[in-house]
Amino acid sequence: MNSKRSRWLTRPTLAAAAAVMIFTASASYLAAPAAASGVAFKDILYSYAYQSIISLHAKGILTGTQPGYFSPKKAVTRAEWVTVLDRMFGLQPVQAAVASYRDVSKQAWYYEWIEAASQLDIVQGSTSANFHPNSPITRQEAALMIARLIRSSEGSEEAVSSFTDADEIADWALEAVITVNRYGFMKGENNYFHPASSLTREETAIILERLLTYSTQHARPAASSVTSIRLGWQYDQTVQQFENTVLQSNINTLSPRWFFLNKTGSLSDDTDSSLLAWSKQHHKKIWAMVGNRSNLTMTHQILSSALRSKTISQLANAVSTHGLNGLVIDFENVDGQDRANLTLFIQQLKAKLKSLNAVLAICVSPDYGTDWTAAFDYKQLGATADYMILMGYDEHWGGSSTPGSVSSLPWLRESVRRLEQTTDPRKAILALPLFTRNWTLNASGQSSASSDISLVEQNQLVSRFSSRPVWNEDIQQYSATYKDTKLHKLWLEEGRSFTRKYRLGQDEGFAGFAYWYPGGASPDLWSSIKNADRFQQRGL
Repeated sequence: MNSKRSRWLTRPTLAAAAAVMIFTASASYLAAPAAASGVAFKDILYSYAYQSIISLHAKGILTGTQPGYFSPKKAVTRAEWVTVLDRMFGLQPVQAAVASYRDVSKQAWYYEWIEAASQLDIVQGSTSANFHPNSPITRQEAALMIARLIRSSEGSEEAVSSFTDADEIADWALEAVITVNRYGFMKGENNYFHPASSLTREETAIILERLLTYSTQHARPAASSVTSIRLGWQYDQTVQQFENTVLQSNINTLSPRWFFLNKTGSLSDDTDSSLLAWSKQHHKKIWAMVGNRSNLTMTHQILSSALRSKTISQLANAVSTHGLNGLVIDFENVDGQDRANLTLFIQQLKAKLKSLNAVLAICVSPDYGTDWTAAFDYKQLGATADYMILMGYDEHWGGSSTPGSVSSLPWLRESVRRLEQTTDPRKAILALPLFTRNWTLNASGQSSASSDISLVEQNQLVSRFSSRPVWNEDIQQYSATYKDTKLHKLWLEEGRSFTRKYRLGQDEGFAGFAYWYPGGASPDLWSSIKNADRFQQRGL
């Protein structure tokens, strides 16, 4: 192996930052790192990392290799390193439906830990998608992982290291080595970095404690993740099913589909009193959804006539009567000629809700200059409503003859950029898909049909047909094909791709997220989302 060029050394190596919990091959040590108080290891008395080892062991982050022994000089494996890193930041193990690496079995004790780190882009696979979990981790691999952890962008292509053995540092690790040295995470010895040397357990203890200190200093207030909006629409679930899903998730704002416009101007009201009571008991807000059933003609009649005021009054009365926290306006298929009328509707409704101390949010599709979004005056709507909910999906809509992703990362990034031209990100909520499309392909590779499916159904199809998903680095997403009587293709929504979309909203400073729809999620997705929240809170 060429230590100067090997890409698998550089990318999967992410977890190096803190892995000191180094465990034995015995799964029992991995399963429950006991937070022993003052229990000393027999073999660390003369270790330079003595205090760090004792401190981290007391915190439940470090364990020994066997009872009473720490093995300070023993090399750390890549799987061990990732596991400790996850635990240090309080991340949850993720039983991902799609394995990121071919050499990491779903049955391995470290599978869920490696997936948790992979989804946060702390570790990456090589082109061969191998992780080499049992290989010792080197110091330069550790350096790259730490640099990725803090997402440092301070390096340059002309970076020059002052270490005497700088010529032994791989090209891919040079900037990272300079970064970790500058931050004081890894300092070398006598001006030598020893890039290809295996990282030992005692070295790991020192690095881990430094990272803990750094993350504590840069941690964001805990309240920030609590007050951020996490909205879930109730769809295709009973009230009890919806409540159970909410309890598994990070959802703090419920949006049941209770109100719909009618052509007579009367409001269809399906408010469920049991969900109202449950939401108060569990300290969840309710922003009820108001829909137009995608009826262009009816919507025009209401927005352009006296029925507009009638509808607004009914909505305000419903908010007051039921004690709702807000409304989410979700009008689809609105005629472009109603652009001014839609803006007026939002302005007048906002005036009514303001006196009730209720929130008004409006759903908008990304602005690509099509007829579908002609009715949205993004600047005026963004100035009036409390929140704009950007529907970050339907890149390839169901009726398209061209199959493709529901929401690829580049498309979503561009959609966000366009919204930010007119709307303050702090007033924006990013709606993400917890569904995908099953495309049926014809002989030319075009779509002959498609159907929306949940992520549970998606995963079942991949498993049933033994389809091997392929990761596309350009769109940051897996795709998979299978054949029954016809050829099908899926662009998967799962933890790895979903977390990248989620972190986009975090990085842009959005007010929160919305999920269409919680009932479509596979159970592992909620662990992935909670990990993203936790990771951001730690300030990395």
